Amino acid sequence: MKLRPALVSDAEAIGHVRVSAWQAAYEKFMPQSFLAALDPLEHLDSRRKNLAKQTDGFVVCVAEVGGSVAAFSIIGTPRYPTNTKVIELWALNVHPSLWRQGIGRALTLRAVDTASSLGFQSVELWCIHGNFPARAAYESCGFSLTGQERSSSTLTGYPLHEVLYAKAL
Repeated sequence: MKLRPALVSDAEAIGHVRVSAWQAAYEKFMPQSFLAALDPLEHLDSRRKNLAKQTDGFVVCVAEVGGSVAAFSIIGTPRYPTNTKVIELWALNVHPSLWRQGIGRALTLRAVDTASSLGFQSVELWCIHGNFPARAAYESCGFSLTGQERSSSTLTGYPLHEVLYAKAL
C-alpha cells in the first residue's frame, strides 16, 4: 500500500471507490434505491476542479494497492460551526474488497498527521450512529465521542443520525 496526495487524474477512481464503499457500508442506513442510483462519474468535472485546487483547508489523500486507487480521505474546513483551529475529516472511503486490512487506519492517521502539520489543534468527524465498524476504527485511531449528535439529510436527502468524534492534536 502506498499513501500519496490525490491527483486530478484520480478523480474517476475516487468516484468508483466512494460508490462501492457507500453501497456496502450504508445499506442499513440509506434506501436501496438511493444507493443503487449512485453514479461514480456524477460530478466528475467538479471533483477534478477540486482536486486541482487543494489547499490547507482541503486535502485529499489516496491509498494505492497494486498501482490502483483503493481508498481515499478528505480533510477540509468544517461544514458546521466550530473552532477555527479544527479541521473536519469529511470522508474516508475504502473499497469494500479491501476492508479490514489497515488501509482506513493508515489514511485516518495520515489525515491526523496532515492536520497537525498544518497547525490545526483538533480533527473532528461525523459518523453514522449505527455504523459500529467505522466507529470502532475511529476510536482505535484515538478519536473520542464529543457527546454532540445530529440528524442530517444534507448529503443524501435522507435523514441520518450522526455522532461527532474529535481527536486533539
